[in-house]
Amino acid sequence: MYDLLVPFDNSPSARRALDHALAMVRARAGTRLQVLSVLDDVGMDTRELVDAAEIDRVLAAEAAAILDPARALVEPTGIACTYHSAAGTPARTIAEHARAHGVGEIVMGTRGLGTLSGLLLGSVAQRVLLLADCPVTLVK
Repeated sequence: MYDLLVPFDNSPSARRALDHALAMVRARAGTRLQVLSVLDDVGMDTRELVDAAEIDRVLAAEAAAILDPARALVEPTGIACTYHSAAGTPARTIAEHARAHGVGEIVMGTRGLGTLSGLLLGSVAQRVLLLADCPVTLVK
């Protein structure tokens, strides 16, 4: 089996990357699809959250809001997909997820919904290229 990972933030670029990955899955027998939402924990304001359970609830709600549009794109195709969410530095979290889950290739957009820090430090896609151990396909 060959797994494709699509980091997804519901940006137009991420939706195009997911469409591209779906076409790749259709063209390659034995290919599985994973979609990953990474909540950037830099600057995450948790002062108003009172306990770990509340933090988990808020993060789960944010991840669902991001992954639901991905599900809406994937489910009509009938392609099996696993959905994941994590909090962390996006590029590092994507590369670590790919390693931990035996991903054969990452398919991602070039322009996400990043923060100002992304403009100052370079794009998430550029950092994933540097950190990932597997091939990375960038979709404009």
